[in-house]
Amino acid sequence: MRKVNLPLVNLLVLICLVQCKGVSNSSNPLKNEMIAEQELSISNPLNKDRIMVPVEIKLSGLKAEMQIDSESSLLVCLADSVIPSQLDDLNGDGNKDELSFQLDIKKDSNLKVKICKVSKEVASKYVFESGVHAQMGLKNGKKPFIIKDSIFSESGDLYKETMHHGPALESEHIAYRMYFDDRSSIDVYGKMHYRLELDTTKWYSNDEFIANEYGGDILFVKNTMGVGSLRMWDGKESQNIKATKGRYAVIRSRGPVRSVIDMCTMGVDGNTELLSRMMIYAGHREMIYRAYLPKEMNAEFCTGVRKIIGADVRINKEAGYISLWGTDYPRINHEKYPQVTVGLGVVVPKQWQSNLFMEDELNHLIGIQSKDSFIEYYIAASWNQERNGIQTADEMEEYMKNLSLRANASLQISY
Repeated sequence: MRKVNLPLVNLLVLICLVQCKGVSNSSNPLKNEMIAEQELSISNPLNKDRIMVPVEIKLSGLKAEMQIDSESSLLVCLADSVIPSQLDDLNGDGNKDELSFQLDIKKDSNLKVKICKVSKEVASKYVFESGVHAQMGLKNGKKPFIIKDSIFSESGDLYKETMHHGPALESEHIAYRMYFDDRSSIDVYGKMHYRLELDTTKWYSNDEFIANEYGGDILFVKNTMGVGSLRMWDGKESQNIKATKGRYAVIRSRGPVRSVIDMCTMGVDGNTELLSRMMIYAGHREMIYRAYLPKEMNAEFCTGVRKIIGADVRINKEAGYISLWGTDYPRINHEKYPQVTVGLGVVVPKQWQSNLFMEDELNHLIGIQSKDSFIEYYIAASWNQERNGIQTADEMEEYMKNLSLRANASLQISY
């Protein structure tokens, strides 16, 4: 019988255990390059494994020694790796105020994550591949679009003058745009393949793009909500939130982890402003919609999806979602752009639900109530030409059910 070297076996087992259980035994890869560090404890309250869960950390909540200046930055370490992250200036004051990243976490579990303060030189060594994009611009006759990071209109209406009628953002799965006028309707760009496309197609299909299986506009919106735009509710129908003193849009970030676009309606109910924020994370289909309301604004709100004749519409009042699966023409030119089947959905988390589900002539609606002058809900879309994507009404509703679970079970973070 062959002899087994037990000390060697034990050593190999020990090495395997250290490598396989890196979360608890690994060292910080930035240990020798850090200025300071802070550990976060992140818990998943959901009895379900989750992947690519967004984490947002306000820098003001970190320790004094973790605050950054023009010579420093932050990186995120999980186990023995530096994971993709980004710093954003969301209020436009020239200073970074929020750190975002994503992580996978098992059900009912806890992860230890280290935020590491490093020099700008060290941070520049870590370049993460972007899974999102955002863009906006102005038409320039027959010349290329004039790309912009911000646009202001005193009239509040630049629908005809802006590239793809308003700002747009995308993940590898899907793209959304918001119309630059009082409708602020949200439109959808579907994809066949998981990739970033807007910088190439500028939203619209042509023969070359179609031949190379690029996506395109999949939803005819016109005066409807499209999917997930914010409106006021007058008790009978949805109403546009009108700008009387102008409207501006700003791209706050365009990757690598998330893209963020703000659209501000000025002169709402007099001199007040309503800020709408669209946000999409890499690897995600859904878009997060946040609204920051003036304190003095007293109104009922709603969101929803446009009606499609013959569509399969499923409403779950307890879970707070609308899920639609239907077929329609995406463009006016029916010969060149035949009918497509799309999935549209919105989820309003419980703390912002008003428990009202209604409809008007053009839309299926769900009521929203603000909390501390703030609203958050989720928008999702799909189409049946996406490879390995959602293909049926049942699959669309299942996605909305899972989205509702995630939206109502935020990660718990302790510093």
